[in-house]
Amino acid sequence: MDSEEPLKEYNLFISGLSREQIENLSDEEILELAIERPDHPGQYGFLLQLAYFRSEKHLADTMSALLNRLEKVKG
Repeated sequence: MDSEEPLKEYNLFISGLSREQIENLSDEEILELAIERPDHPGQYGFLLQLAYFRSEKHLADTMSALLNRLEKVKG
């Protein structure tokens, strides 16, 4: 399997989510999408690539919604 494939599927899935769908993700679902940052235990983020989003604004809006949802879990 191509090493890019999991990241492609991840980005395609996330880029297809609306803000409302992101808000409605369960705690478990948002934690499954979040990736722990290497060398920064306990810090999580998302590996999003612009190529899979309609625009930079779409990417930024999606990232903002994901981080806001993650913050609710990590509180």
